[in-house]
Amino acid sequence: MMRAPTMLTLARQTVHSSWRGYLGAFVALLFGVVLIAVTVTLIGSVDATGGRPGVTADQRAQLDDLAAMFGMMSAISAFMALFVVGSTFGFVVAGRRRELGLLRLVGATPRQVRRLLLGESVVVAAAATTVGGLLGTSLGPVVLWLVRAIGITTLDLQPPSPWIAWTVAAPTGAVVALLGAWRSSRRAARITPSAALREAAIERTRPSIVQFAVAALCFGGLVAAVIVAADLPPLFALIASILLPEVVVIGLMSIGPAVIPRLAALLARPCINRDVTARMARDEVRAGTRATAAVAAPVVAISAIAGSLLLALSFTADWTTAQDRARLRAPLVVEADSPAAAASVASDQTVAIADARRQVMLQRDDNGRPGERDQVEIIDPATAVAARSLTATRGTLGNFHGRSVAVTTTWVTDAGIGLGGTITVWIDGDRVPLRVVAVIPDAPDLYGDLVIPADLLPPAAGRATGTIFVVPRADTATARDALRRTLAGTDSRILDSGDWIDATTAQTRRANNLGLTILLGPAGVYAAIAIVNATLIGAAQRRRQRDLVQLLGASPDQVRRAAIWQAALVCGTGLLLGGATTVLLGWLVRRAITADLAGFAVPITIPWLPLLGIGVTCLLLTVAAAAAGIRTRKPPSLAENAA
Repeated sequence: MMRAPTMLTLARQTVHSSWRGYLGAFVALLFGVVLIAVTVTLIGSVDATGGRPGVTADQRAQLDDLAAMFGMMSAISAFMALFVVGSTFGFVVAGRRRELGLLRLVGATPRQVRRLLLGESVVVAAAATTVGGLLGTSLGPVVLWLVRAIGITTLDLQPPSPWIAWTVAAPTGAVVALLGAWRSSRRAARITPSAALREAAIERTRPSIVQFAVAALCFGGLVAAVIVAADLPPLFALIASILLPEVVVIGLMSIGPAVIPRLAALLARPCINRDVTARMARDEVRAGTRATAAVAAPVVAISAIAGSLLLALSFTADWTTAQDRARLRAPLVVEADSPAAAASVASDQTVAIADARRQVMLQRDDNGRPGERDQVEIIDPATAVAARSLTATRGTLGNFHGRSVAVTTTWVTDAGIGLGGTITVWIDGDRVPLRVVAVIPDAPDLYGDLVIPADLLPPAAGRATGTIFVVPRADTATARDALRRTLAGTDSRILDSGDWIDATTAQTRRANNLGLTILLGPAGVYAAIAIVNATLIGAAQRRRQRDLVQLLGASPDQVRRAAIWQAALVCGTGLLLGGATTVLLGWLVRRAITADLAGFAVPITIPWLPLLGIGVTCLLLTVAAAAAGIRTRKPPSLAENAA
C-alpha cells in the first residue's frame, strides 16, 4: 500500500507527464477563481466605501442599490463558475477512464485510484487557485474603474483588502474542483480489472439514483412555481426568473448524459441521409455521452440564465407600462427643471390640479435605533386620486392622514406587514409609529411602495422629483399652450401622458440593459471561455477516435466536417434546452403580471435581437473551437493506434 506522500508525488508526476489532459480543467478553474475574486472585490468595495466618514444619505442609498446589484451579479457569476468547474473536472477525470482501467489491471486498488485522482486534482487546483487569485486581485482596481467609467455609479468606490477575495475565491474553487474529481474518481475506482477496457470504451448513460433524486427535486420546484404562477406578485415572479434558471440547469445536467445525446441525435436526423459527415457526428455524439453533456453544459447555463433575465426584465417593463396607462388620469405631465418652474405650473390659471411627486428618505426603527432607510412618497390624496388613480384595494384612503401610511401589494408580500400593521420610523430624531390604513396597487412609475400623507411632514420636507401630473381646467390643448408660455425660457418639458409613458418606458429599458450588462457581463465572458475550453477538451479526447475513422477510409476533410457538425449539434441541443427554459420562465413572469392587471391590455415585447445574439455567439464559439481543435494528420498504422 502506497503511503500518502508517495501517492502525492506520483500525482504530481502524472500531472506533469499528462498535462494536456488537465489543461482544460486548469483553465476552467483559473478563470472561475478570477470571476469569483472580482465579484467579491465589487461587493467588498461597497462596504469599504460605505465605511468612510462623511457619506451622505443619497450616497448611502446609491451604495445600497449597488450592493443589491452586485449581490445578484455575484450569485449568477458564482453559479456559472462552480457549475462549469465541477463539470469540467468530472469530464477530464472521466476522459482518463481507459488509463485508470489499465491501472486496475496491473494491480492498483480502488482506494489507490481514488487517491491518485484526488492528488492530481489537488496539484491542478493549487496551481489554478494561486494564479487565479493573483490575476483576480490585480484586476480588482481595473474593474472598479470600469464600473464608474461606464456610468454604473458616480461614487469613487474604494478597493477592499485583497485578502478578502483570496479568502473566498481560492477555497471555493479548490473545494468545487475536488468535489468534481471525487465524484468521477468513485465511479472510476469501481471498474473491475476484467471489465477495465470495456468500461473505458463504453460510457454509462443511465443516471444514478442520486442524480435522479436531484433532477426530481429541481423539476418538482419548477412545477410548483408554474402551478402558483398566477398567484405570484410581479416582484416575486421577477426574483423567480433569476433563481429558477439555475435550478433548471442543475436538474437538466443531472440527467444530461442520458438526455442531451439523444436530443442531439434527433437534431441530426434531417441531415444524416444527405451528408455522411452528419451521420458520423450523430454516432459520435451518441457514443461520447459525457463529452457531449460537458460541452453542452455552459451553453445550457448561459442561454437559460441570460434568456430568462432578458424576457423577465422586458415583460416587467411591459407591466409597468400597462400600469401607467391604466392608472394615469392626468392628460399632461410636466418635467420641471427647478422649484420655481414647478411653482409656476401650480399657479397657472388653466391648471385645475398640479400633482407634484415628492419623496423623502425615512429610517425604520430597529429596536430603538435608526435602521434600514426607505424611500417614501409624500402624497396629497385629494390630488393623487384625481391625477394618478390612487385607490385602495384593501382598507380605505379616508383614514389616510396624520400618522398613517399606505403600502403597495408587493411591499406587503415582501415585508410581511399588512393592513392594520404598524411601521415605526424616525422623523427629526423621534420614533413615529405609522399605521397601515390602505393597501394600494403597484405602480412604480407613479408612486413608491410606501406612501405617507402630506400633512405628516412640514411642507418644505422631502425632495421634489420635478415630475408634475397636470389635470387642466378646460381642454388639454389650451392648458398645454398656456404652460408653454408660462415655462418659456426654462428647460422644463411638457408632455402628453402617452408620450411621457413612452419616454419613461424607454428609460426603464435602458436602465434594464445597463443592469443586464452588470449582472451577465462577467458570467457571459466566463461562459464564452468555458464553451471554447470544453469544446477543445472534447476534441483532444476524441483524437484516437478520429484516427480510427481515418484508418477506415475517411478523408481529412470529412473528419473536419464531422467535428464541426458535432459541435453544431451539441451547441444546438444546449440552445434548445436553454431556450425551452427561457420560454417557460418567461411564461411564468407573463402570467404573474397579467394576473396583476386583469382587465387591462398588457403588451408583449420580446427582445429578439439580444436573444438571437446569445444563440449565434454560442454557436460561433463552439464551431470555431471545434475547427481549431481538429488537427488532421496522416493516419497512424494499426499498430501505432493500438499502442
